[in-house]
Amino acid sequence: MNSFILLAIVATTTLALAQGASVRITGGDLAQRGQFPYQVALTSKGKLLCGGVLVHERFALTAARCVFQNGVRIPEKSLRVFAGSERLMMGGQFRRVQTVHVHEQYAQNRFDLALVEINKPVAFSETVQAVPVGESAFNGAGEVTVTGWGRTAETENTSYKLKFATMTALSGEQCAQELGEAFYEGALCFRGEENKGVACFGDFGGPAVHENTLVGVASYSAGEACGSDQPDVFVDVGVFYDWIQEKIGGDDSGETTTATSA
Repeated sequence: MNSFILLAIVATTTLALAQGASVRITGGDLAQRGQFPYQVALTSKGKLLCGGVLVHERFALTAARCVFQNGVRIPEKSLRVFAGSERLMMGGQFRRVQTVHVHEQYAQNRFDLALVEINKPVAFSETVQAVPVGESAFNGAGEVTVTGWGRTAETENTSYKLKFATMTALSGEQCAQELGEAFYEGALCFRGEENKGVACFGDFGGPAVHENTLVGVASYSAGEACGSDQPDVFVDVGVFYDWIQEKIGGDDSGETTTATSA
């Protein structure tokens, strides 16, 4: 019994250390089955890399940083997309990655967006659904819901169950002031309560949803530590709506099932 517990602790610690600079929801609440059917995980060799979000039966958005390791692209053959369960890599659907479309202007923290194309469509159900993508820039007003499996606190391990939290959008002017030279058109700033609802390691690439519409993809934390009073930076998907649709429309599989706004 003691040996089993020791092995479990070692396995959990190894998973957390292997993630490096992937992401987490700090101080959030546990999601229920099917509550966020658009949430996916991007994995490699059985380890969580980042979050992601289904926008089509064969495509998921994530952060561009998630498909690089030490500045080198991770081969598509090493990547998997997991969907359909609030339990990390348990009870859901795995798909191989066919192609990753990284935004052509991606550099460091700018234009941090990638569209992941999987090898075959996911099976839509009560636990697997695409979310509508915002068609224009988010106006920076109101609250958003963020989700992810990342670490639940600065020193803790990855969450076994999906967590969610509410964050508040900063205006474009406020975001520009917070980020300084790092600000660009397409950046969104969200702030949660201190030590709560902050996207960190394991949550990058995950969604920010406002009124059942995807408005952002988690990019990085402006603060030095997760749970700080600094805003988290997301990519405004509405700014890149045409780019997303162009990549999906260029798919020659004949599949055209995409989520649409109500």
